[in-house]
Amino acid sequence: MLLCEPQESPYDVRFRLFGFPIRVTWLFWVVIAALGYDRSLGLQEEYSLRGFDTEFTVILLLWVAAGFLSILIHELGHSLAFRFFGIESHIVLYQMGGLAIPGAGLIWAKQGFRQRLSHGNHLVISAAGPAIQLLLALVAGGIAVWAGYFVYEFALVANWLGMPLEMLKVPPNIYLFTFVKFLVSTSIWWALLNLLPILPLDGGQIARHLIGIFGKRDGQYEAACLGVVVAILAALWFIRQDNWLPAIFLGSFAYTNLQIMQSSGRRSPW
Repeated sequence: MLLCEPQESPYDVRFRLFGFPIRVTWLFWVVIAALGYDRSLGLQEEYSLRGFDTEFTVILLLWVAAGFLSILIHELGHSLAFRFFGIESHIVLYQMGGLAIPGAGLIWAKQGFRQRLSHGNHLVISAAGPAIQLLLALVAGGIAVWAGYFVYEFALVANWLGMPLEMLKVPPNIYLFTFVKFLVSTSIWWALLNLLPILPLDGGQIARHLIGIFGKRDGQYEAACLGVVVAILAALWFIRQDNWLPAIFLGSFAYTNLQIMQSSGRRSPW
């Protein structure tokens, strides 16, 4: 997702990875912990019923670590795609997720010539984040399945394909199992949510550049129209599931897409 870069603070964590400067704001840790609080508490109660003695604080910290790694890998996917086209970038993890922010403008150098990124280039950059995040889930979950442990998302797909998995071994390390469980689930579901065709999510950017490729235009107005509809429908679905937090986020995205439509100067279909 690419929004405005948040202000720096003395409480931010800074480091470099693969040459990319990375900044993690203090609010990132607060929000991600809040998102995982109920789930961590429920998981501890489930473990207790099954005879496992676990610490809630450790489970919550594992949720935060898994979410941090998953989002960081996602943004690294965007940054590596930028680098492929000759653009260096830096990464910021903040309360709304993550940002891969290119430097020196959206231009790249090839054989001495500087050229603006095409719709196809943008398409690759936008798709790289969710793709590498899903690959992370596939690798981590695949190793767990190979070791004989139950992975809910893999079992769900296997049931859809008519090949139910039977992997109910008691894990020798309940905390390692918990970390893998969180890593797989956050990587899959957050990547899929990010692929919804809603601006400024990656799916909205993908829709915009696909429209640009086939429609020979900028594509932002059409992508925003699509984003309003999808965001409202997705928000209503989450409300029916009594899951209000993502519904509120999606409602804000619907409003953002409506603003993009209005700022384009084109006549709205509504």
